[in-house]
Amino acid sequence: MNSEQRDLLHILGYFYLQHGKADKAETIFAALSALAPRDTRFAQGLACAQIRSGKAEPALEILDRLLDQGEIGAMVHLLRGQALAQLNRTSEASRAMQAYMSARAIET
Repeated sequence: MNSEQRDLLHILGYFYLQHGKADKAETIFAALSALAPRDTRFAQGLACAQIRSGKAEPALEILDRLLDQGEIGAMVHLLRGQALAQLNRTSEASRAMQAYMSARAIET
């Protein structure tokens, strides 16, 4: 699969997320992550779909792995905060959201 085809599937996965079809988005992002494991967009999409499907624990594993690999963008912190909140780990979720705000300030 070439990069244009992966990009089209990425758009489709995003479309599914925006229209309440997290289960379909999860399938697409899981396939894309398997095809291109170094592309963090796909891993973030998968984590987002898992959070929206109520699967915070596997999403958190993905996000922690991304942080360990040095991916410290605002989106990773935002998703991590959402996953932690879903798991009722409120103090950690609060710290993740503070990290999100700090990273967001740097990115803008």
